[in-house]
Amino acid sequence: MMKQLMVLCSVLLLSACATGTRITEFNDRSLGYGWLDIKDVDANRLHAVDIYQFRPQTAEPYYPATVKAFKNGFLYYSTVLPNGSHKTNSAAGQKCLGIICTNTFYKYSFGKQGDDVGAVTIKNPGVYSLGSYKLKEVKTGFFEQGKFDAVPANNAPSKREMLEEILKDVSDVPVVAERIKRELDKL
Repeated sequence: MMKQLMVLCSVLLLSACATGTRITEFNDRSLGYGWLDIKDVDANRLHAVDIYQFRPQTAEPYYPATVKAFKNGFLYYSTVLPNGSHKTNSAAGQKCLGIICTNTFYKYSFGKQGDDVGAVTIKNPGVYSLGSYKLKEVKTGFFEQGKFDAVPANNAPSKREMLEEILKDVSDVPVVAERIKRELDKL
């Protein structure tokens, strides 16, 4: 009886983690990518970036991005962005020393609307840059929550370098790979 209860709990837990629509058709989707330098904030390793669609409104407005360490910062991208207005919503990370990380998670929220940091309007399926930014801590009072500012990064890799790196990961998705190759030909 106990074994059956454990199996049932495991199945329920796994099914709860598998929510959201799985995208398998990329013809009407776009690639959105960006780069973050986090040397001046508490976290030194990013593990999640979310992109938010704020126009038109949709039942599932959050798109998780693939995140990878790249050129002294972190490259992030999503291959499933539909037409509409999108914005980098948040980045989450930890402070790590080698493979050992603290149990404190840092979340850097860019806000859903307002400024143009990490924002793009997609009118047709294609390849869109969300920008390259450096996150900097902002001095606050002793009892205030930590704050940060996102400023354009001077040390960012070029669009070509970022797209070539993404192409290595998406070569098994012909529609996305072809769009990246066409964008590289323009650069």
